[in-house]
Amino acid sequence: MRFDVGLIAGLPQQDLSDQTDANTSPGIHLAFGYTVANNISIHALVRFFAVQSDSADAAGVDVSYYDFGAGGRYSFPISPTAKAFVEANLYYGTLSVSGDGGSDSASGIGFGARGGAQFNVSGRIAIGGAVSFSTANVENMGADADIGWLGIEGFASFGF
Repeated sequence: MRFDVGLIAGLPQQDLSDQTDANTSPGIHLAFGYTVANNISIHALVRFFAVQSDSADAAGVDVSYYDFGAGGRYSFPISPTAKAFVEANLYYGTLSVSGDGGSDSASGIGFGARGGAQFNVSGRIAIGGAVSFSTANVENMGADADIGWLGIEGFASFGF
């Protein structure tokens, strides 16, 4: 079993960058994984992005995006102390907007892929980096948007 904690620099893609002028946004990634076979594991995860946008900040509006997901990972050794991995994930994503006049949100199903490497630093503790892409189609009252993220992540992984 493993627990991963990561910080993400999220680059908005698709309608998120086109319609909201969103900038690179900070995020957090939390995952709990369980090994089911040699080099293969399944996991549940949560991601959160505090969406940075010049137009939203000027209007006093807070925009955030979060995912709840599950997926699988295939890892393979690249040295005695390092592993590379690839993941496929399914997400339930929500875009939330709040300000002085109230709040609104839109949710939908999405998918993504993530790949990277991790290096053992001490016993069952590893540090690593990953690149990810995800997309979700969120819908609210008949209107829908494609929300995508290109993520660059650093993380720590704790095995137990």
